[in-house]
Amino acid sequence: MGQFVDQVRINVRSGDGGNGIVAWRREKYEPLGGPAGGDGGAGGGVYLQASKEMSTLLDFRYRAHFEAPPGARGGPKRMSGRAGESLVIKVPVGTVVKDAETGAIVADLVEPDQKVLVAEGGRGGRGNARLATPTRRAPHFCEPGQPGIERVLDLELKLLADVGLVGLPNAGKSSLLSILTAAQPKIASYPFSTLEPNLGVVSRPDGDGYVMADLPGLIKGASHGVGLGHKFLRHVERTRLLVHLVDISAEDVEGCIATINEELALYSERLVALPQILVLNKADLLSGEEQEQVLGRVRADYRSAAPAGRAGATAGPLLISCATRQGIAELRKAILENLSRLHQAPAIYAVGPDLKARQHPGDAWSIERRKKTFAVVGDRVSRLVRVTDLRDPESLHHLHQVLRAMGVIEALVAQGAQPGSEVVMGGVTFSFGEEWY
Repeated sequence: MGQFVDQVRINVRSGDGGNGIVAWRREKYEPLGGPAGGDGGAGGGVYLQASKEMSTLLDFRYRAHFEAPPGARGGPKRMSGRAGESLVIKVPVGTVVKDAETGAIVADLVEPDQKVLVAEGGRGGRGNARLATPTRRAPHFCEPGQPGIERVLDLELKLLADVGLVGLPNAGKSSLLSILTAAQPKIASYPFSTLEPNLGVVSRPDGDGYVMADLPGLIKGASHGVGLGHKFLRHVERTRLLVHLVDISAEDVEGCIATINEELALYSERLVALPQILVLNKADLLSGEEQEQVLGRVRADYRSAAPAGRAGATAGPLLISCATRQGIAELRKAILENLSRLHQAPAIYAVGPDLKARQHPGDAWSIERRKKTFAVVGDRVSRLVRVTDLRDPESLHHLHQVLRAMGVIEALVAQGAQPGSEVVMGGVTFSFGEEWY
């Protein structure tokens, strides 16, 4: 069995938009030609898609960085650059996607093939053909492409199971799962917990089935990080019904029941409110008289202590033995009866619009003073320089206009730039002159 991984952090980056270009129409009998530079292609977006073919997030332990391809630059004859292909990242069904910076829920992927955009590709820059106006018919400049979006995302898998088996270590959850389903969890007679959740499908008489999850055993303090169980309590949130398994031969059966219910309540109010079937296992280890004594105490204690907010009817306590198959048929019937009254509600998060998926870096820039040199740092500034024909006066004039509109010129003057000062942008050194004002 592969390693079960249910929490990872990944970095995603959408593709940059391609730059527009400056080009001219060169055709016979049209000596003046005209602007013919095409637009750059849009960068590829990054999507997450739920897949039934994945059961854990293990793949992301070996690859955590994903980048979509950029758009191509525009071409002559008004040809647009090719758009970058979208990058689709497959994740298991039941994955919750969170923005690592804000903690906001980006998506709750509970349906197979459900897809969500997490980083939109950058828009392609316009070529000079699209920048022509009635008063400026032959622009010698173009636009840079829009940069992609970079994000850090936390992926958290919450298993989609109809029924969750909970209980202290060695209560017999793995044995019960193997009896009710075709799952083959590791089973042994030791007081330690299963190290990872196991899933199985229980067949119904009509041929349909429901999913049951054996969750690692909880111990006192699990909700606060003690033991292994707290790592898997998140998986219980998806279930519609809990089967609470208890070892009837334990010294303090009522205490075992209370421990699990307390940990569920401490972790989440939603968990303790889930409908629950209490099952006493290992009945073969007690005599008939001893069984009745324990059942009598548990019935009174369990019903009086049941949370007021618990949804639906609960059954139990039921008496079973995984060793002799005693009571297994009655347990199957109780589970089916409870499930028939419960609605499917796998989504546990209300997800709003993911604005960060479309928030491109924009025009952010800063000025760094280095002795007599002023460095203008910013993605858009660097891109503007890269698409500017530095030998063409009109292109340079357009660059100055854009920088003035962005507030860069005013900021340079405020920081002491004077005619003759050196200004570095996009790896190019300019001389600050009168034409900049």
